[in-house]
Amino acid sequence: MVRCNVSELREGMVLAEDVLTAGGRFLMPKGTTLDHGHLKSLQAWNLSAVSVAAAATPLAPGARDDGAVAAGEAAEIVVRERLCRLDCEHEAGRVLWRLALERETRHRLAGDAVSPGQGESGPHRPGDDTVGRPEELPPPLSSPEALLRDEPKLVSPPEVYLRINDVLRDPISTVEDAAESIRHDPSLAAKLLRLVNSSFYARTLRAVRGRFPAKVDSLSRAVMVVGGRQLATLALGVSVLPLFQDIPPHWVNMRVFWEHSVGCAAAAQAIAGACSRGNPETAFVAGLLHDIGRIIVFKQASTHMAAAMRQAAAAREPLYKAERDLLGFDHAALGGHLLRKWQFPANLEKMVRYHHDLGEPLFIDEPAVIHLADCVATAMGWGASGNRHAPPLDPAAWEALGLTGEELTRLVPVMEARLAETMHSFFPDRDGRP
Repeated sequence: MVRCNVSELREGMVLAEDVLTAGGRFLMPKGTTLDHGHLKSLQAWNLSAVSVAAAATPLAPGARDDGAVAAGEAAEIVVRERLCRLDCEHEAGRVLWRLALERETRHRLAGDAVSPGQGESGPHRPGDDTVGRPEELPPPLSSPEALLRDEPKLVSPPEVYLRINDVLRDPISTVEDAAESIRHDPSLAAKLLRLVNSSFYARTLRAVRGRFPAKVDSLSRAVMVVGGRQLATLALGVSVLPLFQDIPPHWVNMRVFWEHSVGCAAAAQAIAGACSRGNPETAFVAGLLHDIGRIIVFKQASTHMAAAMRQAAAAREPLYKAERDLLGFDHAALGGHLLRKWQFPANLEKMVRYHHDLGEPLFIDEPAVIHLADCVATAMGWGASGNRHAPPLDPAAWEALGLTGEELTRLVPVMEARLAETMHSFFPDRDGRP
């Protein structure tokens, strides 16, 4: 590790430590490979120097690194297929293409034949050998409600959710009320404390330094740091994870599925904060649960889902479009229906239900956050939920959020760092169970 003046930084250098502004604000995570956007951002914050990894031995002038060339070519094939439905002439599309290609290339240079999170795109694909040929397509399902009726576990939400929901609905609830609603579930409490102690809330923890110990070790303190209603909202989302542990592995790798969901959650939280569109904790939970309807279809209508996945792969289209053809509705509508049945807050239901259908709600700002976050997570290859192709970005969502390509370039490394840390918070063991 070496200390390098910002004026001497070059594209391709790798940060050896997290970068903070002079005021202590988290800016970029350790491990970021610097590009043109990163360099401009560091200069704009008037930083004097940062720590970077010691440079590898440079090639002689005119020499060719055949391994790097091969990795880059293989990565481009994968990314071009994954982003075939994304408009790469659009400002956001150009950024995601470049960042996805850099990430894919890095993983290949590190020796990964398939990038982390892409397990469902490997030689054996869910549904390939468990359902009939396309001409034997099953009939559309009658309704989302009929699908939910067949799963007793989903008729009512977890007990801890009911306690949390009481707190959310009570305008005079106290700090202790919020903590008490969570305390009876030790596993949930542990996940929330790990989350609050992560870099997800690094800036907040720095702001309250002196009032609390460096480590938040109780729910009451967590409520004081994050806010009672915000912590309860986070708990709503996290409490749902254990309900979906028994999906057969030949259908979906649940750790990979939750990696995509957590990636979308981290992206949504960062986007909401950067754009001031809604509450970042609500955005995080909506991102975490945005594909919950797809898990239900895997459980209750696996034949339909297998056929939909084959159709989407053959047509090189996003999976939600094939779901509409073969189910009569998509996973977003089903997930929204479940959250309404469970009486989740209306804005959470709206963000999940309409993240693929921004033409429906009157105000699209909050669904647009999840729409863009899902696009980012899929484009970057953070986990997988059955999609092989990133959904096209709705220009109306980009305009509603008011982001620039430069801002998105700065945000994506932050999202990826939060994804890694949050996955460790939720899944500290090796089997991927929440």
